[in-house]
Amino acid sequence: MRKIETLRSISPGQALGPKGKERLKKLTDSATKLFLEHGYEAASMDTLIQEVGGSRRNIYSHFGGKEGLFSAVITEECKKLAAPLESLVLSDTCIRSTLEKFGHELLRIIKQPRTLELHRLMIAEGKRFPHLSRAIWLAGHHNAKQILETWIKRQQDQGKLREDLDASALSYAFINTVTATTQMQMLTGGYLTTEEQDNSTVTMGVMLFLSATIKDTDNG
Repeated sequence: MRKIETLRSISPGQALGPKGKERLKKLTDSATKLFLEHGYEAASMDTLIQEVGGSRRNIYSHFGGKEGLFSAVITEECKKLAAPLESLVLSDTCIRSTLEKFGHELLRIIKQPRTLELHRLMIAEGKRFPHLSRAIWLAGHHNAKQILETWIKRQQDQGKLREDLDASALSYAFINTVTATTQMQMLTGGYLTTEEQDNSTVTMGVMLFLSATIKDTDNG
């Protein structure tokens, strides 16, 4: 498959003036909405041009074509998906409360409409654009796993959690316990979970984690 260029490699953004940057942002915002709602194949460049003006020439000039535009907007969405997790500070003070906070943040993120649209697109276009599908997975699920794994290792080094258990496996287990059912339910058109259901899901995930890993009797 021909490699798709990214926005960074082909966009002459540095040469654009304020109005040019504003038009480019309007183009990418509209393209993002179009791709997420309809998928790559069904998204029409004619529709996009009608909405924002300009021409196919402009799209090719900045992005190299439809594929380049798709790559650019999905790359930007991945950054937005990763940002809330990367800004989350995991405390060493209380294991239980930190896990609860992390679990609730995970559920908040995966329940957002844009996150669901992005994951549906990952599934639908995974064969055509495997590197973009992987980028979505890395920005979301894998990014969360890396953050939690680092925190778990730190607790193990401090003697708060069992050192004989693999931190990577523990982080995946906790994340899957908290998110798997809710995410699958919503991706397949199910109802939005309630706050009470989310609290129950996080509580169960934390209890299972602590029962397997905690070294003291007070569970953090």
